[in-house]
Amino acid sequence: MFGIVSLLLTLILSPEQRIFYVKHILIDTNLKGINFSTLPGIKGWVFLLSRIVFVIQTIVYLILAIRLANQHNKTINHYFSNTEGKTMNWVRDVSIIAFVVSIAAIVFALMGRSYFIHHNLSLLGPSVFFTTIFFLVGYKGNMQRQIFEPLYEQEENNTNAESEESAENDLKSRLLKLFEQDKIYQVNDLRISTICESLLTNRTYISKLINDEFEMNFNEFVNKYRVEEAKQLLLSRENNKFTMEYIAQQAGFGSVASFSRVFKEIEGTTPGKYREKHSHKMD
Repeated sequence: MFGIVSLLLTLILSPEQRIFYVKHILIDTNLKGINFSTLPGIKGWVFLLSRIVFVIQTIVYLILAIRLANQHNKTINHYFSNTEGKTMNWVRDVSIIAFVVSIAAIVFALMGRSYFIHHNLSLLGPSVFFTTIFFLVGYKGNMQRQIFEPLYEQEENNTNAESEESAENDLKSRLLKLFEQDKIYQVNDLRISTICESLLTNRTYISKLINDEFEMNFNEFVNKYRVEEAKQLLLSRENNKFTMEYIAQQAGFGSVASFSRVFKEIEGTTPGKYREKHSHKMD
């Protein structure tokens, strides 16, 4: 809308008024000298108002993008045991970068072109700033794993009369058997759909059971067993010679970084420090 209004005003302006607009408003950025009663002044206020609206829109979209990213990150914890490569933290990072670029652009615009005309070296600041920002955006894009995959699998109706009755009677015991005896948590990319197929039920039953009975989401439930498995491996003399990467893999974690992060969240210390502290308990 602002672009159309600005274009119409440009067409209406006389050559002298266009020169005045460019020199005193675009180059000198003399906001105090903008006279609303003149056509160049009206065009100047349209220009200024468009920048204000732009900043407001940027802030609103930034908040919405971060909120959606956080909501997505919480949701995938109910579907996956390993969330690496599936989170949308990059959306938050790119949104913040876009916001910083927008604010910087407004600041440089308010400084006026005349400032940079009379201070040639000052152009180095914006040039370095925007070059760095564009580099970071490109770097984030190249480092990001492919996320266009079916994160939310279509829920199949695996329930029947028998499984509905089991959901009320022994679904919890069968779930615990699957984890404590069969150690299904050692599957690296374990998904809640895999649990559903093993227990002949659907995601709603399993998710509700874990949330209500254990007061945690699927990701937390699986990682609890993985950390307990890792603790046994860390304190075993047989596995003392193995690397953290091997222990992480045996416990079901997707990477050492994920293993260390989750272990510290639950135990309050790193796997290495835990092994040193409890070395006297080794079997």
